[in-house]
Amino acid sequence: MYFFYIDESGSPESHHEPLLNGETPIFSLNSLCIQDNDWRILDREYLTLKNRFFRNEIGTRRPEYFEIKGSELTRPGSSTNKRAQQFIKQVIELCKKHNATLFSIIFIKDVAKPTSKHSLYTMALQYLCERFQIFLEESPDQANSILILDSRMHNIDLAIAQSHMSFIFGHNTGKTCDKILEAPMFANSTLTVGLQIVDILGSCIYGNFYQRNCMFIQGSLNYSHIVAYWSDLDLLQFKSRNLYEGRTKTGFRVIDFSS
Repeated sequence: MYFFYIDESGSPESHHEPLLNGETPIFSLNSLCIQDNDWRILDREYLTLKNRFFRNEIGTRRPEYFEIKGSELTRPGSSTNKRAQQFIKQVIELCKKHNATLFSIIFIKDVAKPTSKHSLYTMALQYLCERFQIFLEESPDQANSILILDSRMHNIDLAIAQSHMSFIFGHNTGKTCDKILEAPMFANSTLTVGLQIVDILGSCIYGNFYQRNCMFIQGSLNYSHIVAYWSDLDLLQFKSRNLYEGRTKTGFRVIDFSS
């Protein structure tokens, strides 16, 4: 069994150009995949890592419930923060150790004709599922999987789950995703290490594609310091062994609506 932990980076909301404060020109839905056998030890090793780097901030609280946000580690204001840089590197090494795999759907948003935020999210999840299915079919044991998403509000979670089930059972491509079981599970990231880790690595993926695709937009932020993690992210990215329509399928897919 594989767990696909899924979290978003950036905002699916519409934006302006020049960018207003807090607006994002891209949106990504990111996933970390691990085998069920790795879950327990990954959880404890990440706990040890948090304790080593953030002991003062954790204080007397239970470290299991202390969440380190990827957006804080990767924001431009943290570009010279050595602790943040070292922590990200150690999280990446932990993922390598446990043979984790990364996936991401990155939307370059259209400022003139914005796609609804609900549609962006559900489309991204469907595109992810296509790649999950290929990964599972190519895995040695051809195992099944469960999707674990970061929970927000009940009505939003329910709408996403309903859309997913309609895709799985009612769409020609979705019907082929037979190794993805059940409706998505929604978890609290405070309790779920897989969601905490994909939040951090997803922020790194987001920063790399932001810098690559949006650096010339007026009002954009400078994520050049995140480019240093690209080679490691690329190593963790899914790459299919087989060709599909003559091409390798990769874990990261960019969809450009801006043109």
